[in-house]
This record gives sequence, C-alpha cells and structure tokens, in this order.
Amino acid sequence: MQFDVSYVSRIMRKIHIFSAMPVLVLMVFFAITGIYLNHPDWKGGDVEKQQQTIALPKSLTDLPDWPTHYASHSLTLLHWLDVEHGVSGVDFEIDWDELDSLVILNLSGPNGSTLVEAFIEEGQAHVDTRRLSLIDMLNNVHRAKHVSGLWRVLSDISAICMVLFSISGFWLVLVNRMERKNANIALLIGSSLFVFIITLMH
Repeated sequence: MQFDVSYVSRIMRKIHIFSAMPVLVLMVFFAITGIYLNHPDWKGGDVEKQQQTIALPKSLTDLPDWPTHYASHSLTLLHWLDVEHGVSGVDFEIDWDELDSLVILNLSGPNGSTLVEAFIEEGQAHVDTRRLSLIDMLNNVHRAKHVSGLWRVLSDISAICMVLFSISGFWLVLVNRMERKNANIALLIGSSLFVFIITLMH
C-alpha cells in the first residue's frame, strides 16, 4: 500500500486550521500575559485595599461548640459571607485561635485575597480585602494560580490544540518543496537558539 502524502496533507491542513480556531483567543491571551510575566518589573496597576467590619447573625454565633466544630461551622460562615457580602475565594484556609475565640479565614483567588477574622463571642468579623489590577489578575490566571478546576481543564485542552497546531504546521511546511529549505533553516536557528539559551541557564 502506497503512502499518500497528499491525503495526509489534507488532513494536516484541516487539523492546522481547526486546532487553532477554538483556542485562538486563548493563544493570544497566553502570549500577551506571557510577555507581562517575563517582565515582572512592569506594573499592572495598584493593589486596591478595603477593610470592613461585619456584624455576624445570631444563627452563626449560636452554633454549638465552635472550638470543636470550627471547621464545619466555618463553611457555614463562608457561605453566609459569600451570599450576603460577596466575600469569596477559590482556595481557602481555616484556623481557630483558642485565646480570642477567633476564626481566621484566608481566601485566595486570581483577583486577590481576603483575610477574615471572625470574633464569635463578639459577633463581629473584620474583613481585609486586597484586589489586584486586571493585568495582575490575568497573569495569575495564566499561571493557574488560585483558579478553579474548570480553568485547568480548559488550559489542558488549549495546550493540546497548540501542540496539534504546531505539528500540523511543521508537516505542511515539510511537504512544501518550495518552502522546505527556508523552513528547515528557520527551524534549525530557532531550535539551536532555544537549546543554547537553556544550556546557558544551567
């Protein structure tokens, strides 16, 4: 059975086109934010800080035995803060301060962080919020820092599409006799530069 180069090329051409289209915006996003990540001295904007004191409802302060069940009770507190005051985060840590009957919640997301100190006996919560600029938030999304699992799946899909895009593009150049020589020279230069720089870093 003879290998049909033209048939494979037609398939590769379709892969090249349709692997890029679904993730075109993502490819541009990763490219632009990658430039910013490569230059951490570029300031994306100021951090917006906000402090507030929130009165806790009796339904929370009256929950039984906070020192023992602070972890589960804190989940109820987190839900209330999210619904009533829009205080939320993708990742969170919970701690209990026995001395002050204090719940400490550290909430983190790509757009910033929030520290909640809930004084159960006093019925108050001090909320300290740090909001990042749009650029810094997008940089965190690029790095998958404090993002949801859905974004990680989308990033994996986009990475697979980018690999298919690159391999199919390499094939299409490889079978093009008119551009093969120049393409191979460009590939050799780029690959050599990459290996050379990586070698210098060690």
